[in-house]
Amino acid sequence: MINVLNENKESDFLIICDHASNKIPTKFKELGLSKEILDSHIAFDIGAKEVAVFLSSILECPLIMADFSRLLIDPNRGIDDPTLIMRISDNKIVKGNRNIYNFKKSKEKDERVKKYYDIYHNKISEFINLREKDKKYPSIISIHSFTPVWRNKKRDIDIGILWDNDYRLPEIFFNYLKEDHKNLVIGDNQPYSGRLKNDTLYKHATINGLSNILIEIRQDLITEKKGQKYFANLVSKPLLLNKDNPILFKKSFYQSLAK
Repeated sequence: MINVLNENKESDFLIICDHASNKIPTKFKELGLSKEILDSHIAFDIGAKEVAVFLSSILECPLIMADFSRLLIDPNRGIDDPTLIMRISDNKIVKGNRNIYNFKKSKEKDERVKKYYDIYHNKISEFINLREKDKKYPSIISIHSFTPVWRNKKRDIDIGILWDNDYRLPEIFFNYLKEDHKNLVIGDNQPYSGRLKNDTLYKHATINGLSNILIEIRQDLITEKKGQKYFANLVSKPLLLNKDNPILFKKSFYQSLAK
């Protein structure tokens, strides 16, 4: 279950969206969760898909999205990560996952890996491999969103720039945002760290020497189309300004700081 847009566009950028959807296939009976929960942030990144779609259109570049909820299986985690399939998320019990243990043999877990997780990651790998055959090395932009309040604490960050140890794209974004968008509160590896071993960017970009960045946008800023378009345009600007910058589109390996 994946969703791909602009697959045949000849661009040096690739956009990915790990948590684009809250879809749960019918056979899983919504994992025993209410519609209210499935429409909330624990099931997907609210607004991220729309921003990614707008951004893909502006850049005229491919976009690969996971078309299933992270509650089914989280594509932005390593197979050995204890949060790959969540049994409890934000204090909500995920009934359909209660018999799955990430560190025990599980037929159900293996099926989800094969039918959902692997299909998403294989598509990203396929795209990168095809480009590399033509000696092209795409720059990867991952779009996410985060809640304005976490554990009863308000988050003041507007947009987070998450990165590991490859400074190429982050530096371009920090310079642009600090110069042209001084009104925005920018997070440097906030509200999360971009140094997560075996997450999507680690798996496809870091270990392959591809420039990359993960953009986190606060969800209340992108719940409506106006905000979604605004942030898609904002993210596109430093990329378009550097679409011919050779440093972004060559292999350069940086020692990961992920643990």
